Amino acid sequence: MKKAKTHTGTIITKDGEKQVELREHATTWCVAQRETYDKFTGRRCGAPMTSRRLILSSIQPIEIT
Repeated sequence: MKKAKTHTGTIITKDGEKQVELREHATTWCVAQRETYDKFTGRRCGAPMTSRRLILSSIQPIEIT
């Protein structure tokens, strides 16, 4: 069973900005099983030389209606 996504955020890629859904862990924001971003720097975990970044100021909780 998948864990529910609780937030949305913007990721900067080489092709431009991309809106994604996130779930929160202790030290990371998780987009998918193998795509996580550091909570304090926004850099992609496991791939420090990549240009993909999570814009930390863009993270907003998903409103459930």
